[in-house]
Amino acid sequence: MKTVLPLISTALFATCMLALAACGKGYGTDLAVESGASPEVGRTTTPTNVSTSASPLRVTVIDVGKGDCILLQSGGEAILIDTGYEDTAEDVLSCLRAQGIDHLDALIITHYDRDHIDGIRPIGEAVSMNVCYLPGYEGSDKNYHACVEAVAALGVPTKRVTEELVLHLGNARLTVFPSGVAYVPGSGKTEGNDNDMSLVSTLANGQDSYLFVGDLEEDGIDAYLAANHGRFDVLKMPHHGQQAKNTSELLDDARPKIAVITDGQKDPASKKTLKLLKSADIETYRTSVDGTVVIDSDGSGAYSVSLPADE
Repeated sequence: MKTVLPLISTALFATCMLALAACGKGYGTDLAVESGASPEVGRTTTPTNVSTSASPLRVTVIDVGKGDCILLQSGGEAILIDTGYEDTAEDVLSCLRAQGIDHLDALIITHYDRDHIDGIRPIGEAVSMNVCYLPGYEGSDKNYHACVEAVAALGVPTKRVTEELVLHLGNARLTVFPSGVAYVPGSGKTEGNDNDMSLVSTLANGQDSYLFVGDLEEDGIDAYLAANHGRFDVLKMPHHGQQAKNTSELLDDARPKIAVITDGQKDPASKKTLKLLKSADIETYRTSVDGTVVIDSDGSGAYSVSLPADE
């Protein structure tokens, strides 16, 4: 277990140690939407990386190779961001079962690439879901249609994120932002420019702050930077650690303490990206090296990082 200073509270540290082998415990109930907002849109004037109250929070970046699947847990509720591949779905389900999760309050799909959507059907057949949030554009390729058809087959309600969405996870606050980039069909072989259109999410829990940026590339990072979201302690690096021309600008803007890269052994992060992270003295974890990465926090701005594969 590695710990980022300042040290996390003794009680939470003990809880993390007891739960390490099973990645923790949690159970999904009903997800709260920002008061006064519709189920699709939540507006707020409070900075997105600040929350007025806090409860124990766990973020599990599940090892699915070069792909994304991130579990958020707090206050007995659970949200999944992306699903990895079909052939890694059992790994995801094993992690969920180990934590006692048989229901997700929400599934968020950042964009329609296979390494983010292919696990939808097998995961959804084993775990119930309240709602699936999708990007606010209609794609034209087979991946888009496969995603939409998989969710429909499960009978899960879908909502398009076309405006800022605020959800509550216990006392933590999850804000999902629509893309700031226009969809251009066919601009990237068969997938359009959907990497740059990835939904961006921020998670605030007291003084704790997390940023999840999907697979943003240069144009998407530019759009994100223009929105001026502020600093975040924990950053899920974009596009599996591949370097864009403005990766250093993203790091300068977010100034994270911790970075997590969802890369694979056959598709590792860019050496230039790793060099940037090292030169910025950012504590870095990679699923290709560390396996599943578990981050616990309690709202104090301290983080305990656990690597179950090492136990």
